[in-house]
Amino acid sequence: MSSHVADNEAIVRRDVREVWHSSGDLDLIPDIVTDDFVYRNPLVDEPVHGPDDYRKLAATFRDAFSDIDMEISEMVAVNDKVVTRYTTRAVHDGEFMDIEPTHNSIEITGIIIDHLEDGKLTERYINDDALGLFEQIGAIELP
Repeated sequence: MSSHVADNEAIVRRDVREVWHSSGDLDLIPDIVTDDFVYRNPLVDEPVHGPDDYRKLAATFRDAFSDIDMEISEMVAVNDKVVTRYTTRAVHDGEFMDIEPTHNSIEITGIIIDHLEDGKLTERYINDDALGLFEQIGAIELP
């Protein structure tokens, strides 16, 4: 593995640690993403643009969930692209998408595709188990 690819993996791991863990430091987001960073997730109506909006998104998730732990299960990096398979565990103890806190523990899996340039994230595509999330917080009941 080239040092460039290893550096890209390290950047993604830093994002996961600082942004998507309860104990992380959201003030580091400008060091991790570019000014024109774009975040795409089917749960979010419109793409999120730039570090400020990315911070707001992460803060909203942290307000809705505590004890957030995002565990990387697998990571594959090629050139300026990193693909990560992960599991997120947390407790739903704040309002989330108009759903009152249930205090239920959640566990969801997903895949992230990141694009990087000059040592920062430029674009993220995320697809996770939203159906499972909504079932676990009692918003829907599966047949």
